[in-house]
Amino acid sequence: MNDECATLLKSVCALKGINMGEHIYECVRADFVKRAFEDQQVQQLVLAGTYQPGTKAYHLKKSIQDSLN
Repeated sequence: MNDECATLLKSVCALKGINMGEHIYECVRADFVKRAFEDQQVQQLVLAGTYQPGTKAYHLKKSIQDSLN
């Protein structure tokens, strides 16, 4: 990422009261959830996994299963 973009991103994060790592995590998570519902390969990976009840992965798998029924 070039310096100008990094500076703008840092400023936006500061305005929102979060750090860059948190913001980047949320962006990646949102993209992953979207792909899990729209990309069959990603969806199959999620559905094939076994996850601890209560975890985000567990809830994602359940949401996908519910949407398929």
